[in-house]
Amino acid sequence: MRVTIVVGLVTIFLVFCGYVVEGRDLWEEDLILETELKAINKPAVKTIQTEYGDTYDCVDVYKQPTLDHPLLKDHVVQMRPSAALQKTLKASRMSYLSSVDHNPMKIGLEDGCPLGTVPIRRTTKGDLIRAKSSFTKHHFNEIAVDAGGGGYEYAGIATKTGSGKVYRGAGARLDVYNPRAENEQISAAIIMVLAGPPGKRGGIRTGWMVNPLLYGDSRTRFFTSWTQENNGITSGCYDLTCPGFIQTSGIIPLGVPFSNVSQIGGVQYDASMMISQDPVSGDWWLMIMDEFKPIGYWPKTLFESLGRDAEAALWAGLAYSGSSDAPPMGSGVYQGGSFDHTCYMAQVIVAKPGVPAFSPPDDDEVVVQQSRCYHAGDNSYVDENWLYRFLFGGPGGSLESCK
Repeated sequence: MRVTIVVGLVTIFLVFCGYVVEGRDLWEEDLILETELKAINKPAVKTIQTEYGDTYDCVDVYKQPTLDHPLLKDHVVQMRPSAALQKTLKASRMSYLSSVDHNPMKIGLEDGCPLGTVPIRRTTKGDLIRAKSSFTKHHFNEIAVDAGGGGYEYAGIATKTGSGKVYRGAGARLDVYNPRAENEQISAAIIMVLAGPPGKRGGIRTGWMVNPLLYGDSRTRFFTSWTQENNGITSGCYDLTCPGFIQTSGIIPLGVPFSNVSQIGGVQYDASMMISQDPVSGDWWLMIMDEFKPIGYWPKTLFESLGRDAEAALWAGLAYSGSSDAPPMGSGVYQGGSFDHTCYMAQVIVAKPGVPAFSPPDDDEVVVQQSRCYHAGDNSYVDENWLYRFLFGGPGGSLESCK
């Protein structure tokens, strides 16, 4: 399979297993990288340096790099969801988890960008090379995953495929840990919506991720990705490393590290996230679920089937390893019934056409996904505070010993 990543107006053809550009020498490839960097790193009104070593440029919201995408040439930026979606969100307002041991975490930049600008993480040549390599290998786009499928291991819940039901959003409150992941390993907690048949499938994901290949460190970061398959070629990327996602928040950038993480048996920190389709525009909004703060959106023109509704949703831990050993998932342990030792997702919700508010899924609407080294369980509706919740994770290790 070959993967296409569009940056600016340049299309790069990548070989699935090697990031090799056919017919080009190193000089040509370096020139292409420089061209892409100029397209990504727009002139800044203000520059913000973080304690984690990241640099964010405050860029005019109407000049952000994603608007260079050919499909978005005449796109009119929407600074907020439609009144119809806002009405649904207002009817769906969540409360914080009441336990004193659970702390809702605020993410983003302390001061933020000036009005009319948005934070874009400055991309270096090394960042771009890592992003290409990571996306080429890790554009996961499946709901039903067999044990050990392609090096990916899932543990969580998913809506039943083939049910005929459609969705216009998915959200949850994610317990945030910092599992150990090295080299090309990935450990993440994700919310995903998908639509379309194999070969034409479109997907959107958000959550937290430890991905040294992508970010160049082992911090737990807020991430997004989008994909669209078309005749064996997959377009899309992580965060803002290619045109696609339109940033509207001046405070919360994509790829930002979490300032606090949960400790086994100690204080638990969680972050709420939501992907929601606007019933008027058809665009897919990314939001912080606590106060339904919009971060930005993916225009529907990026997708084929997702331009209508999602056909499936997934809430799960994800682990990947290209070697024989798999990284820890979640907290790195799985103890049924222990929500201060095992990673959880709570306030799991979906949006459905014709329903005036987000609501928890029905028990018969979801199935548990588990893999060889990782488990999921304790999934059920609890009360008006937790809503629907489940536990997931495990220590990883040798895939052979997990069979």
